[in-house]
Amino acid sequence: MALTLCLLPMAARAEDNKPTLTLSEGLPEDVAANLRALVDPGRYPCRPGPAQKALIRRQVNDNSAEALRALGYYQPVITQHWHGGTGEDECFRLALDINPGPPTLIERLDIELRGDAQQDPAFQRVIDQAHLAPGERLRHDRYQSLKRNLQQLLINRGYAEGKLTAHRLEVNRDQHSATVVLHLDSGPRYHFGSVTLAGDPMLNDSLLRGYLQFHSGDPFSNERLLNTQQAYLGTDYFSAVRLERGKPDKQHHTIDVVLTFSPRNKWALLAGVGVSTDTGPRLRLGVENRRLNKAGHTARAETELSSVHQGVGASYQIPLSDPVNEKLDLHTSYLNEQTDTSDSESLSVGADYIVKLKSGWVATPSIEYLRETYQVADQIDQAELVIPGFQLDRVKAEDRIHPQFGWKLGGKVRGADRSLLSSTSFVQLDGWGKLIFPVPVIGGRVLTRGEVGYTQVSNVRQLPASLRFFAGGDASVRGFAYEALGPENDDGDVIGGRNLLVGSVEYDHPVSEQWSLAVFSDAGNAFNDFNNYDIVRSAGFGVRWNSPLGPIRLDLARGLEAGQSWRLHLSMGPDL
Repeated sequence: MALTLCLLPMAARAEDNKPTLTLSEGLPEDVAANLRALVDPGRYPCRPGPAQKALIRRQVNDNSAEALRALGYYQPVITQHWHGGTGEDECFRLALDINPGPPTLIERLDIELRGDAQQDPAFQRVIDQAHLAPGERLRHDRYQSLKRNLQQLLINRGYAEGKLTAHRLEVNRDQHSATVVLHLDSGPRYHFGSVTLAGDPMLNDSLLRGYLQFHSGDPFSNERLLNTQQAYLGTDYFSAVRLERGKPDKQHHTIDVVLTFSPRNKWALLAGVGVSTDTGPRLRLGVENRRLNKAGHTARAETELSSVHQGVGASYQIPLSDPVNEKLDLHTSYLNEQTDTSDSESLSVGADYIVKLKSGWVATPSIEYLRETYQVADQIDQAELVIPGFQLDRVKAEDRIHPQFGWKLGGKVRGADRSLLSSTSFVQLDGWGKLIFPVPVIGGRVLTRGEVGYTQVSNVRQLPASLRFFAGGDASVRGFAYEALGPENDDGDVIGGRNLLVGSVEYDHPVSEQWSLAVFSDAGNAFNDFNNYDIVRSAGFGVRWNSPLGPIRLDLARGLEAGQSWRLHLSMGPDL
């Protein structure tokens, strides 16, 4: 142990004691960065001998010239200044005094497309995005990037006979000008040929082909081919899907495709555990049949147990004509719920038609039969409702579990009428949103969320507990118990309201790769009249652990009104 501690300072000195490089001031940022990348004195010995020093001088000069030439400076003046490197514990220090000289500007772009690529806008987009234009400083990396992108497009978009017939930079050093020459002859664009579905997928051919993102005869596209593979893997039917491209058929200008499927096990057991302050510890168990028949129907049954919720449910899903974006979900559930403000026992049977629109939004028309027996304060009652509804929502993020930037937005309208087998009439609207964005300079994230609800009903007591609005809890107004906020009766018991307003602002600051600290402020309440309501406010702080199972949040919050005590909140689950 003592030996290790003694060696640590020596290792640190050895790490610090390397040759260093200093550049003259005033160089463009990209030039300085390229010089540091190509001229690295740290790879040389600290105290080179005369022969080594002469070799290093030549290499530094060549590498510096190469770094400058790549960014359009062909006539630089490079002066090396050496210091140190003579003492026993001293490394040499190299200072480069660089006058890059006049930049070489692009005088002309000689970019020519021949073949079917002339009518393919993807090629022109790549050219337009290359940042090569007359009058701009020549940069070799942009020229090379454009050349690679054009060659990749030929492959990705089915130009099996395409090639670059000319590619060069013509530089006039005396005039400080350059011409970019890129001639591309794409030949004909190939199309998808036959599509063979191999293996034993155990599903109807018509259903399998519904997941294809292309058809025979469509222009070939690697992107659509990979999207098809992802569409198959996005189902629960297959554990693997292998793609094989056939050899290009030069006579018919087609490329055949073979998809080989490896089915997953038909049955799966489901299990999950979680914990939150709202519900306490919870356990979820279930069983799923991923492939009930060749039409791809699936079924699931599960139960959830916690101190607040105890229930069982089952669902049956049917893929429709566009199975990637369209399905029918038939479901039923029994739920027993006990909160600090209400007790309820409900039976629900319903059907959802779920369709993903081309815009990315998910639209869900639905119909539900609900029978609920409930007690709220001194009211004990039963409701029987047939509830048609419609929901529209969307989530967009690079990572839904722990995004740096992302958002979700949704809204739902539902209602019932006494003339349609219901015990009461009502119309209810509910909208919600969440936005997450990074904070520049200091780092971290800001998380904002909000929800607004409105119900048109003659008397809120006619609504069952599950259709009334309450506030408070881990995902509502922290600092207050789950569903502890809302209108009260004459005895001071919370009975829920017609309407809802809730909002929150939070800042998370990372302290390590997996841990972050948070401060936040929440506000909101449930109420009966938009012209007369009280907003309850709270604030607090917490810690976040980005666990392998998703974020786990531990918060301490309190209401801002006098007399409120601190309350602990524990929750887990994706940020979006």
